[in-house]
Amino acid sequence: MKIFNEDTNKSLSNITILLTKNEILQLISNLENLSSDIINNNHFHLNSDDYSKEITISLYDQNGVLDYFEEKYRKLILSDE
Repeated sequence: MKIFNEDTNKSLSNITILLTKNEILQLISNLENLSSDIINNNHFHLNSDDYSKEITISLYDQNGVLDYFEEKYRKLILSDE
């Protein structure tokens, strides 16, 4: 698991996420799609109702191709942080 703070460009090691029931249902659906071999997508965005907050969830494999990730994410994925 890698957690990256987009505002500070630093990794995090411990966070708390509080979601509404609707956001939980969206998260579950998106995670099911992300883990499915049918959908060829490596990430999704979960937004608050007013779009003022966003969580981006991305699927990666340390031994796989990381070309579609920006350099800052590749560094994080390959590091021990």
